[in-house]
Formats: sequence, structure tokens, C-alpha cells
Amino acid sequence: MADVTGAEGPRTPDGQAPGFLRSRQLLTAEHWRILVLLGAATFFEGYDFNIITVALKPLRHTFGISQATASVWIAVVYLGAIPAVFAARRADVRGRRRILLPTIVAYTVMTGATALAPSLPAFVTFQFLARFFLVLQATLVWTIVAEEMPAGARGFAFGWLAMLSALGTGWCAILNGTVVSPLHLSWRWLYVAAIPVLLVVTSLRRTLGETGRYQAVVAGGAVAGRWTAILQSPYRSRLVLLCGTAVLANLTAQATVYVVDFMESQRHLSASAASLTLVASGALAIPVLLLAGSISDRFGRKPILCSFCVVAVFGFFCFFYLAHGEVALFASLALIYVGVFGTWPTGTGFGAELFPTELRAFGNSFATGARYVGQSTSFLVAGALIGGAGSLPRAVLILSVGPLAAAGLVLAFFPETGGRELEEINVAPGFAPGTGQVVDSGHVVDPGHVVAPLATGAAATTPASAAHD
Repeated sequence: MADVTGAEGPRTPDGQAPGFLRSRQLLTAEHWRILVLLGAATFFEGYDFNIITVALKPLRHTFGISQATASVWIAVVYLGAIPAVFAARRADVRGRRRILLPTIVAYTVMTGATALAPSLPAFVTFQFLARFFLVLQATLVWTIVAEEMPAGARGFAFGWLAMLSALGTGWCAILNGTVVSPLHLSWRWLYVAAIPVLLVVTSLRRTLGETGRYQAVVAGGAVAGRWTAILQSPYRSRLVLLCGTAVLANLTAQATVYVVDFMESQRHLSASAASLTLVASGALAIPVLLLAGSISDRFGRKPILCSFCVVAVFGFFCFFYLAHGEVALFASLALIYVGVFGTWPTGTGFGAELFPTELRAFGNSFATGARYVGQSTSFLVAGALIGGAGSLPRAVLILSVGPLAAAGLVLAFFPETGGRELEEINVAPGFAPGTGQVVDSGHVVDPGHVVAPLATGAAATTPASAAHD
């Protein structure tokens, strides 16, 4: 398989490579307003995703299931990402904002319903639906940020979203470790605590407009195209490669969900100690999210992502095989999070960067869906391995092959997207309509010129203030 596009090194429109500070300087007050609003929604997304991780042991106790059985049920929950793939197509037809707002409300309702689940099937059903809406929300948030941020700061913005999601994850662990567990409260209160996200919807409804790129494509009539365009060249190759890589990269998801359970069950830490170890190790690695996103604008998404993949796998080996005391568990878990956090903004960003505006939410949803298929597969395979071999560490070691294989695919076949305009990444050989310029092998011949969106013939990279419902 050849590289989908002729890939250049990362650069900004003026030809200069941005550093961490320069990435921030490229962001205007309008950019920051968007990041703060969407970051708040992402915070609660991270919180909701992590409840199963921190409350897994009491959940298993409530419903009377083993680790192997829990893995199978959690795998079903993660499959809620699959229908979100097709729902995201509506955002390419009707607009990002119109789909995002009701999606946040819906996942909040399903999260609240989970707190009242009377049985395991009911719990899985509510969480399946909540996962559907959460995945759809995540897809749209990353798509909006990709379209609204300048090329030289897009990686930084991806890191910002990942950081807010990680902070939500940490807050869930803090709440469990300092309030729910010490007071012997039910895990159900963790789901109740997610309901305040509805306040975010109020702010988004009042201030969030449609993206400039989407408005430009609507004006050019490109949204009337068929969804099957994503199955045509060159996007078919990108889609298959992106989905396959996402599945492989997430085969260690079961390991990250089971770290608290592992520390409690096999390393005999208390629930509070395990939760706080999770929080402390994650907090230590949080700066990596912004750092990885920013340096990927300078050095490229590919080398940054692949390097951190290797770090994460090494961390898993240390945690499940070598670490026994609290200090060793903390250090090795921090290493895991450094690796995982480093791949987060770079790997997830590819889904929003490799498709044109009229297919971006749809293509990004495939990548997001594939990520959760990989996570679901991780639980199914790990459940079988644990049941057969009786060893969680051995299951983790086998599944760690996935991220290493994903890193190899990214390095060999992915186009570089760091510091490049979305239109430049997704331009096809031929002419760029309305520009009068010839495009050769995926790049505009005139160096330094930022290519216009093919559907409109006019650059549309500034944030939109209109299109409020």
C-alpha cells in the first residue's frame, strides 16, 4: 500500500514551523471561546467514560459477576459506538451545531438513567445508549475544532480537548476516592454527578455558531453529495487504513480499564489508595497532552504518535509484571499514561484531518467507531484469555502487540498532517475550482499558497459567528 498522499513535513502557511508558544499565539479570542465551550463538554465526556473504570469492582459486586464476565458486558457497552458512525453523517448534511446540542442532552439523560438501573441488562442497555451519544458528541467536537483552528495550532487544540477529557477522567477518580468510597456510597452517585453537563448546553446554544468551513461548503452545494463518496478513491484507502489502525491501537483498552481493579484485587491496595494512585499518575502525565499536540504541529503527527505508542506498551509491561509496591505501581502507571496521553491528540486528530469538509464528520465517526470496536474487541479477547489462561497480565502482554502494529502502519502509510491546512491535505489531483491553479499529486503548485476548499473556491478558515438556530 502506498502513502495516500504525497506527504510533506509539517509547516504553517508562512512556511515556519510553530513551537508550543507560537501555537498559542496563533489562537484568537474567538478560537479560545470555542475551545473553552467545547472543552467543558469534553470534560464531562471524559468523566462519564471513566466511571466504569473507577467503579468496576463495586459494579461487579452489585451484579455478582467475575472479571471475565464483566469484560464481555463492557464489550457490549463499547459497541454503542457503531451506530454513532451513521448518525454522524447527519452533521455533514444538517450542520455540526444542530446535531451536537441534542446529542449532549441525550447522553446526559442516559447517564442519569444508568444510576437507576435495577439489573445488569438494564445497566448495559442504558450505557450502550449513553456510549452512542458520547461517541457522537466526541466526533462532532473534534470535527468542529479541526475546522475552526489555524493549521499551526490544530495539534495544540487537539491536545486541549484531550487534556479536558483527561481532567474529567481524573475528577471521576477523585470523587470516587475521596467521597463515594470513603463514605461507602453507591457507585450510582457517580452517574448522578454527571448531570450538570446540561449547563454546558445552555452556553453552547447561546454562543456556538456553525463552522466557517461548513458554511462555505454549503454555499458551494457540496453537502448534496452522496455518502458513498467516502468509499471512493482516495478516501476509501484512507478509511480502511484509519479504521484498521484504530482497532489495533486500542487493543489495550481493557488493560487501562482494569488498572484500578488490578491494584485492588491482585496488589491489595484499598479502593481509595487505588483511585488516588490512578489520579496522581494521570495528573503527572496531563501536561503531555498539550505538549504532544503542540510538538506534532512542529515535528509531525506521525513520529510523535509512534514514539508514545512504544512508551505506553513498555508502561503496561512494567505495571502488570514488574510493579508490586505503591511507588512502583504509581511510577509504571504514570509511564502508561504518558504513552497513552501522547498518542491521544495525535492519533485522534487524524480522523478529523484526512477527509474533506463535506465528509469530515462522517469519516471522523468511522475512526471513532473503529476505536471503540478495538476497545470492545480488547474486552472480548481479554475475557477469553483470562478465562483460558487465568492471567490478566498475560492477556495484556498479548494485546500489547496491537499498538505496536498500529505504530508501524502510521509510520509507513499515513500522510503527514501536522501544520498543514485541511484543504491541502484533502485536495485531489487536477484543478482547484475557483483558484485557477493546478494541483499536482495532492499539492498546489504555487508554494506557500493555502489552497481553497475545492467546493467553494474560497478559503474559509476563520471561525463563524453566524448560523445560530
